[in-house]
Amino acid sequence: MLAINEVLRGRYRIIKQLGHGGMGAVYEAQDNVFDTTVALKEILIDLTKITTPKQQQIVRSAFEREAKILAMVKHEAFPHVRDYFIEADSQYLVMELVDGEDLGSLLEKRQSPFPLANVLYWTDLLLDALDYLHSNEPPIFHRDLKPQNLKLTARGRIKLLDFGIAKSAE
Repeated sequence: MLAINEVLRGRYRIIKQLGHGGMGAVYEAQDNVFDTTVALKEILIDLTKITTPKQQQIVRSAFEREAKILAMVKHEAFPHVRDYFIEADSQYLVMELVDGEDLGSLLEKRQSPFPLANVLYWTDLLLDALDYLHSNEPPIFHRDLKPQNLKLTARGRIKLLDFGIAKSAE
């Protein structure tokens, strides 16, 4: 777990933790080079289960390949990936920070379904985004669609988050 005000790569200062799971955590961070706020996703690697240098390199290469695929994604429904790096036993993705609440939290607060017109609009946006991913060469599959991974922006648009288990068909 990263500490508040900790600086990574002499550039990214941790402001606060936004969430966490079994594989790592997501932080709000200040990018001191561009003077912007970003989302910094930390993915922990358990190297005790990866015994050979060759296997460790395969894990690092897989992360780098996924980061490069995500950096190539150019669609308004996905946060832009700005950087990636590996330090010690962690991998990091630096992404656009998406303001807004996820649909899971909004549903909990509402205690009732969303209006049908909203759901149909969001579905159209999401289907367009998935069509974009699947039309890439090679295709990209998100594999973790759920309300908690869909953020509603201030403009009423949907952003699909958490590509942690995204897979390309390659």
